[in-house]
Amino acid sequence: MDANIADMKIALLIERGSTLSSVATTMDMLALAKRFQPDAGWRLSLYSRSGGPIALSDRLSVDTRPLPANFDDCAAVVVPGFFAETAAQVTEELHTTWRQAILRLRDLPEGVTAAASCHGTFLLAEAGLLDGRTATTAWWFAQTFRERYPKVTPATDLTLSDCGRAITAGAMTAHTDLVLHLLRRLGGSALARNVGGIMLVDGARFSQRPFMSLPRVFADPLVQRAIDWMAGRLSQQLTVDALADRLHVSYRTLNRRFVGATGMAPLAYLQALRIERAKELLESSRTDFDAITAQVGYRDAASFRRLFKRATGLSPMQYRRRFAPCYPR
Repeated sequence: MDANIADMKIALLIERGSTLSSVATTMDMLALAKRFQPDAGWRLSLYSRSGGPIALSDRLSVDTRPLPANFDDCAAVVVPGFFAETAAQVTEELHTTWRQAILRLRDLPEGVTAAASCHGTFLLAEAGLLDGRTATTAWWFAQTFRERYPKVTPATDLTLSDCGRAITAGAMTAHTDLVLHLLRRLGGSALARNVGGIMLVDGARFSQRPFMSLPRVFADPLVQRAIDWMAGRLSQQLTVDALADRLHVSYRTLNRRFVGATGMAPLAYLQALRIERAKELLESSRTDFDAITAQVGYRDAASFRRLFKRATGLSPMQYRRRFAPCYPR
């Protein structure tokens, strides 16, 4: 879509529970776009299912208009993230709070760009806008996203994914990358550079992997005991057979319940635990990576270095420079 059109209208969908940061970021960046391209007709319209004030926190609310019958007059529709602690809560929000928005999105014209971040990406998937396309979402609900939307190609390690019809972004602050990319698409690269310069963002974060953490608490008591036992013995040479013997269950039973609870086999989870511990040591100490390798139960530092980079997208040195600048190697 050309930045010279008379009215570059952006619809921002908001409901109670929408993340304040993503709403405010959208408003700030669109205000800057209007400053740098005053003749492009940049205009941000805030909508909710019923209209009126929407409380984003105990002290801040924003005024909205009721959802329109359609978004035919928009250049793009933006869905911010919203708060939900569990996958079940996300599903409940889709069926209640966001139901009307999803119905409108199902009829979104081909020429209107859909953009969403974090849990907001579930709305685009629910509306069918991501079917047959690649998308990302909040990394902690990646498995839920894959299972719920099998027609979508998941790329949940990415910070941002542009599949043409829709743009999706990962967790929380990735919304900044989302809006910057949307401005680049609609208003050109010069506009994105100008807005990014004021915001001190460049859209250069490609992966969520460095920020991912491993879930440690599970409802299955057998799985929890297994994880606790492994976590306390990372420096030792462990086998799944020995772990099963320790827990007085068969290998088959342990593997089945472990995969059911975590989505990973015990050995894969053990490897992930070791990588998590290595990340902690890189962030909190000056310990050499070869020594870290030994502390987490690996004998070959070169092999573990490759595993670490595959998991985080960064080499150990890059990870330390990025997340522990006070502990240079």
